[in-house]
Amino acid sequence: MIEANLPTTGQVVKQERPAKITTSQIIEDLDNGINRDGIKEKYNLESWMVSELFKHPELKGKKAKKIRKLPFEIVDNTSGVNPNQTSIPDAIDTDIDFEEINEFNNQ
Repeated sequence: MIEANLPTTGQVVKQERPAKITTSQIIEDLDNGINRDGIKEKYNLESWMVSELFKHPELKGKKAKKIRKLPFEIVDNTSGVNPNQTSIPDAIDTDIDFEEINEFNNQ
């Protein structure tokens, strides 16, 4: 079975306004699907503070990623198969009689 990261629900856990917010925290929140309103709520910020936050060069133009959940499960049923295999050994005829081929081509 293919294991994948499960998407988060994008829910915000509200906290006290921090004295320091790093760009990596905001980028991680955006990657988890938390939008500007969610960031405002999570860090207990005012709208103008969020606007100033996104003026930072690392955050300028960044948006929350849309998280889509597949309605089905992907199951790997090819266990034991080499993904680097380029041919099927059983399908190759190794007993080729080249003299017979030459005779056929010369007819």
